[in-house]
Amino acid sequence: MTRRIKQLHQAVPCAYVEINRADAVELGVRSRDWVKLVSRRGELKIRVLVDGRGKPPRGSVFVPFFDEFWLINLLTLDSMCNISKQPDYKKCAIRSERTGFLFGMCRVCGMPL
Repeated sequence: MTRRIKQLHQAVPCAYVEINRADAVELGVRSRDWVKLVSRRGELKIRVLVDGRGKPPRGSVFVPFFDEFWLINLLTLDSMCNISKQPDYKKCAIRSERTGFLFGMCRVCGMPL
């Protein structure tokens, strides 16, 4: 629960989707643009980060789990590990779609949408 640590919250106030540069060019998005991530279980509109620290491989995206507002786990698999009984929140197939701008202010960090 990194949102409870002030310094971490100040460093990264909102979740984002990190996209490979080649995928971002193909999709026509840049950092701070909005995309819609769609899976069989749901969808999420979220800001893009290109060339961040994670640098996901082509065809993959990364979304951190720390943000209670941008609930990426609603898109992920609903299966459990038979041994540990932990949910399998680490991976799932998604489709990325370019979206228009959202308007207003983020309830969590106050950034303009």
